[in-house]
Amino acid sequence: MKYLKIGKKFWKYELHDLGFSERLTGSNHSINKNGSFNVQRVGHSSTTIDDIYNNLINMKWSKFCLVILTWFIVINALFAFIYMAVGTEYLAGAHGRDKIAKFLDCFFFSAQTLSTVGYGHLSPSNYWMSGVAALECLLGLLGFALATGLLYGRFSRPAAKILYSENMLVSPYQDKQAIMFRIVNGRKTQLIETEIKLILALNVDEDSKKVRRFFDLALERSKVSFFPMSWTVVHPLDENSVLFGYTPQMLEEAGLEILISIKAFDEVYSQTVYSRYSYLSSDIVWNARFTPMIGARNGINILALDSLNEFEILETETINQ
Repeated sequence: MKYLKIGKKFWKYELHDLGFSERLTGSNHSINKNGSFNVQRVGHSSTTIDDIYNNLINMKWSKFCLVILTWFIVINALFAFIYMAVGTEYLAGAHGRDKIAKFLDCFFFSAQTLSTVGYGHLSPSNYWMSGVAALECLLGLLGFALATGLLYGRFSRPAAKILYSENMLVSPYQDKQAIMFRIVNGRKTQLIETEIKLILALNVDEDSKKVRRFFDLALERSKVSFFPMSWTVVHPLDENSVLFGYTPQMLEEAGLEILISIKAFDEVYSQTVYSRYSYLSSDIVWNARFTPMIGARNGINILALDSLNEFEILETETINQ
């Protein structure tokens, strides 16, 4: 246990390492909006097969489809040039007269060979052409097997889609104030045993120097058994809070960042899924309150996802007592 003076009060805390540096860094998020860590690796350029697989599994769908399409076109174009080098006269059914037409004949013959769909009017007519086609057929079987495995891996990989409100709010709470934000399950899957943890990162004076320290923030509720609706996560700003007495300017000067870690059990995948997010002091709106996003219609509960970020500014300000 160590004691740290923040404002006029000494706080007892246990020093623990989250994996982030205690040195002061930039003012950006430590955790990006998509849940990845805001870290760029430099000085090591070697790439392994595991790195390639990891990148293909985790990249966006649009980029993944573009990679597969590019691979398909490049391989077919490469073998088309090989077939042209062997000679299009050994490709039965090819009627191209100029170079472009001959290349297209070879390209589409390559596509038929690579995909192992069988030949139409194009077919090899000598041993050299047949040998190259056999090699491409083997490459096609391996390539499409890998592509199928990647597709299965992407679809079967469990991933939570927790939606977070764009802002944290400082709102009235039990005659005082609390800092809060809203989350909701963005998928139609059922999440159970959902747990959340908030960690505060602050720049503080320690031993006559500025360092970054991390504190656990106590929550009104840190776990729910079921998560079918929205959840407003609340940290009371009372005398037991490290943030008690802070003003917006003080939070900005201290480089506040609130790191969020969520763990839940997904019934569809029968596995535990995780989600990460973070807020900066610039994301906090003071003296505001979320508008309701839950209603009812014909005996059915209605959850308005488009109202997740909606809030209203309060006329009278509640000040920490």
